Amino acid sequence: MEQNLAVVGYQDPPPRVRTRPVVVQHSAGRPGANGPLTVLERVLASRLANEYDFVRMHQDRGNGAIDRSLLRGWVSLLRRIRPDLVHVRGLQNEGFLGVLAARLAGCPRILVTVHGTVRDLHRGGRSLRRRLLVHGAEPMTLRAATHVATVCEYAAGRDFLTGCRDRFVGVIPNGVLVPEHPGPREQVRAALDLQADDVVMITVGRMTWEKGYGVLADALRRLPVGGGRHVLLVVGDGPDAPAIATALHAAADAASPGSLDVRLLGARADVPELLAAADLFVFPTLHENLSNALLEAMAQRLPVVASAVGGNVEVLRDGAGLLVPAADPGALAAAIAPLLNSSTTRADLADRAYRRVRDRYSLDAMLDRLDAVYRQILAA
Repeated sequence: MEQNLAVVGYQDPPPRVRTRPVVVQHSAGRPGANGPLTVLERVLASRLANEYDFVRMHQDRGNGAIDRSLLRGWVSLLRRIRPDLVHVRGLQNEGFLGVLAARLAGCPRILVTVHGTVRDLHRGGRSLRRRLLVHGAEPMTLRAATHVATVCEYAAGRDFLTGCRDRFVGVIPNGVLVPEHPGPREQVRAALDLQADDVVMITVGRMTWEKGYGVLADALRRLPVGGGRHVLLVVGDGPDAPAIATALHAAADAASPGSLDVRLLGARADVPELLAAADLFVFPTLHENLSNALLEAMAQRLPVVASAVGGNVEVLRDGAGLLVPAADPGALAAAIAPLLNSSTTRADLADRAYRRVRDRYSLDAMLDRLDAVYRQILAA
């Protein structure tokens, strides 16, 4: 129980002495393993910690059913601290548990931010658990919320949010650190044993087929040979990692000998440095809301080729990156090939990507929007 209830920057004040709103921050998962948790950690360490008393309500992993022990602990915590607002991140079973605890504790304001939905996942097919989430836990989570927000415009327009329009408080996009200068490129390339003339592609994400790794493997087979060595760095881990590794290595073996090198780096804590060492970010995901990995690649001045799904479209608007149809390896290969052979084209696209993320998706932009939403809800 103790590992699930962590209080951050909060001391229970005596009655009538509160000087700042108390906001409970709900989250689930392992650090570095999902976007919502990464965003939350940035919020907790930000200037907003001076405006609000944040309390952590975290579970280390998802639950397949209602965890009664965890629920009782959360309800007890919420009744004790009497928060002004409970912010629940995500739907599925974890979000449902968060809003249920807030409702049972009598919390007056519950904000649910939608980061994704299980209905987009291909894994699980028509399983009973999937049906229970799509038709049970997720709708109940939304109905239990007093306020609803999304992380991108695409999610805000989804049909399953139609019943929440009167409680919708807007879009709160993810925000990333946007450095003035790129990371230590040459040192990282040397550590990875990359040659000066290697053209390095990189993709970052959970290793499931949902992220389009099968499409990427097919696209690699279609890339033209010649023009030096190309390297693909794959950063991440997940349940399909072994099968994906086999597919990507088979694609490399099918290329001209020595022309394509695929390296699976697993989960890494130095993702920004790895991005800075690359020349091109490839993101063939089959569905997406708003990807931190995509934003971080743009912040490191990488040109981007991504599938035209979900929030990718609005992030790469106005020429900030190249969009290709999802699940189309031919189109993906056709977009990648010219960038492998032209450093000038890569540099132009990288500059557009950097300016876009700096202006619209910086950490400060996210904090400003989150603060505005919190104030709007607390004033109601």
